[in-house]
Amino acid sequence: MRYIKIIAPAVIVIFMITLQSCKKGFLEGVNNDPNYPYQVTDRVLLPGAEGNLAYAQGGDMERFTSLMVQYITGYSRQFAAYQVYTINESDVNNLWNNLYAATMSNYKAMMDISSKEPTFYNTYDAIARILMAYTLGMTTDVWGDLPYSEAFQGNLNLTPAYESQQVIYDSIEELLSTAINELNAEPGDDVDVPDANDFIYGGDPTQWVALAHALKARYYIHQTAIDGSANGSASAQKALDEINAGGDIADAAYPFSSSQHGPWYQYIEQRDDITYSAEEDGVGTTVSNLMSSRSDPRYGVYYDVNGDYWGVGYLGQFFSGDAASVYLMTYFEEAFIESEANLRLGNTADAQTTLQEAINASFTFYGLNPADSAEQAYVSTYGVLTGDFNSDLKTIITEKYIANFLHPETWVDFRRTGYPALVPNSGDQIPLRFVYPQNEHLYNPQPSLPSGGNNTSSTLFSPKLWWEP
Repeated sequence: MRYIKIIAPAVIVIFMITLQSCKKGFLEGVNNDPNYPYQVTDRVLLPGAEGNLAYAQGGDMERFTSLMVQYITGYSRQFAAYQVYTINESDVNNLWNNLYAATMSNYKAMMDISSKEPTFYNTYDAIARILMAYTLGMTTDVWGDLPYSEAFQGNLNLTPAYESQQVIYDSIEELLSTAINELNAEPGDDVDVPDANDFIYGGDPTQWVALAHALKARYYIHQTAIDGSANGSASAQKALDEINAGGDIADAAYPFSSSQHGPWYQYIEQRDDITYSAEEDGVGTTVSNLMSSRSDPRYGVYYDVNGDYWGVGYLGQFFSGDAASVYLMTYFEEAFIESEANLRLGNTADAQTTLQEAINASFTFYGLNPADSAEQAYVSTYGVLTGDFNSDLKTIITEKYIANFLHPETWVDFRRTGYPALVPNSGDQIPLRFVYPQNEHLYNPQPSLPSGGNNTSSTLFSPKLWWEP
């Protein structure tokens, strides 16, 4: 029987300071006034903005998107309603606010500081642009049209105009290209460069460049259903070119700690209205049942099969431990993108090679040994392509679905490819998007949006996002 945990009031106060789903991010409100761009420095802004991004992604963003692709099951209270797609405008208010006010506004502040002092903070500016592109991409991929060019102006513009998702993608491309050029340029006159205050890559410009190229590949592969070429080969070639230009990425992660708990830990400790596997609820989720049927070696990492941490069948400590990291992008995701790109270009042999590299990289990522017999047997069974495009695309995306557990990117893959095949929890359709938050309806209503809808009439099912087939 599952028990709801009761926490001492003092502990609740500590946790709720940083609990993403219930409170503001821990730098929300900082640097919102454009007339005072020097209130804080890049050195102060960067670590907090990275942490706010990790809380926003690992909190509401991962929980909502994981429900859509059936990584998790809502079993009580709010998540019992979310399970059947009863998600209202007020439910996404905090996520929107954390992405805009606590995260992207601080990246914009860093970019503004650099623009006032050209060449003095190029490395910080480049990192801010990459993280802005990442956050903007994650945000537009669940809401579609967004305010961007006119956003972050404080009281100077309280009703920033929305731009189409296609225009947002153009902005993402520009942000990443500018960052790559800045980081590849000859060392300038930087008066300060990031070091340990960059919790993702420790200020290493080479790793940031590789990530920027990998993100460009991610956003190109999103466009394969709409680029007008056979099998999306035009976008696939662009994605492959970026991977070749950037090389293998190092896993991009924000590390939490036993004193600064990760968002899944906080959620289970304080809310605990989600189930994860058949060992816990007798039913399981689509992904847990799929992994169980395949004797997937990663199953014991994803789920607490022995009850060693939270309880039998709960989310495994890798994801739910107090110091569990939130991952923005992994090497194995890059390898899956490379595999899909090769498939779309007709390079089946290369697609299979990179597919197997991706699966093996995920084993390593989760602390397993790809050379062990169980891992080798898995790859030889499920990492094989047939030469039939649709069947092979299903294989690649299904393996990516398993490996990229809990990541918001999986919902993008499902909506653009239709894989894996999922049965809706309720009705006849899985949601295609988030509704716009209540605060946007009240304070920034748009008479019309470029997509043909408006932010007072959108639903979970309409209109489709720009890159959806």
